[in-house]
Amino acid sequence: MKITNIQAKQILDSKNHPTIEATVILEDGQSHVAASPSGASTGSSEAVELPVAQALENITSIINPSLMGNEVTDQRRLDEIITSLDGTPNKSKLGGNATTAVSMAIAKAGAHTKNIPLYQYFGSLIGNSVFQLPTPQFLVMEGGKHGNWATDIQEFMIIPNKEKYPTFQNRFDACNTVFQSLEQILQEKHYSQTIGFEGAFCPSELSSDEEALQLITTAIEQTHIDATIAIDAAASEFIEKITDKNAWMEQIISWSKKYPIISFEDMFDQDDWDNWTNLTSTLGENHLIIGDDLVTTNVTRLQKAIDTKSINGVIIKVNQIGTISETLDAIQLARKNKITTIVSHRGGETMDTTIADLVVGTSTYCKFGGPRKPERMVKYNRLFEIEKELV
Repeated sequence: MKITNIQAKQILDSKNHPTIEATVILEDGQSHVAASPSGASTGSSEAVELPVAQALENITSIINPSLMGNEVTDQRRLDEIITSLDGTPNKSKLGGNATTAVSMAIAKAGAHTKNIPLYQYFGSLIGNSVFQLPTPQFLVMEGGKHGNWATDIQEFMIIPNKEKYPTFQNRFDACNTVFQSLEQILQEKHYSQTIGFEGAFCPSELSSDEEALQLITTAIEQTHIDATIAIDAAASEFIEKITDKNAWMEQIISWSKKYPIISFEDMFDQDDWDNWTNLTSTLGENHLIIGDDLVTTNVTRLQKAIDTKSINGVIIKVNQIGTISETLDAIQLARKNKITTIVSHRGGETMDTTIADLVVGTSTYCKFGGPRKPERMVKYNRLFEIEKELV
């Protein structure tokens, strides 16, 4: 099935910021739509997000004429055409927002043409035919840029025990039970239940990161849910305030002993490779040390992280690199080197559910936010749908 036209328009993301929605139209008249999210805290090596008017013009005048008439199921070739048209290491010519929306829409159209679900299509692109629902890193409290700096740490999540909760619905329900318990704790303390960018609590009354950890630990204990904690510091956003990196390292180690934390993400600056390596060597045997801003779904940076033993887990975000094929390359490199992959949303999200299919087709964990925002829940709801299909 050949592409006959690619159209694009501006929509608003969950932060009320403009972003790109692309539509791929095929010979059979079917239209397939995808929208690019945008990051709140972003890595310096991410694909560049151009002003929407410029990105739209690039789709109309550069990408569309080059892709029209091509077979839509040849995802890699189409993505390679896009990257060659751009010709920069960070999509600064066409815009990562333009290339992401188009590449994701092509994937949806490809799945339609092959008459298979999108998750199965993603699996076929990396040779995976066994599909399992992920374990969520479920957001319960947020700070930093996402939560009006209620805490320095950007995200506090919980991870349910997948052995105890065998279905995705079980896992989500377990997390939601802890979330509701946390809400009650906040009410009892007369803390605000303000909701941040990504659908979780960001009470301004919190005195410290440590208090957030205490409250979440209490919520887990009160519900008797078998779950651990994951934190995403997004440290590049505040690390300049920390003058003693050794003391910060000791703080992280202390938290690992004091609280049921299993996963640490972006605890150091995105270019502080030595401290990343030190943290992984210290805690990596029993904890996930996850790179996001450090790696930005980029195989070059991921290979450096592998070579320096800086991480044992990596965040996967399509719009960090700009195409589906490059995203799958990062996932495959991680899997080859036994690096855990976590498919993640962004601070500025849309109602697009592509990443829900992507995680089922390729990965271990999903990171889709809290339950109080529709653009987050639509992705969880897609996972519920997929789970019913796979039963």
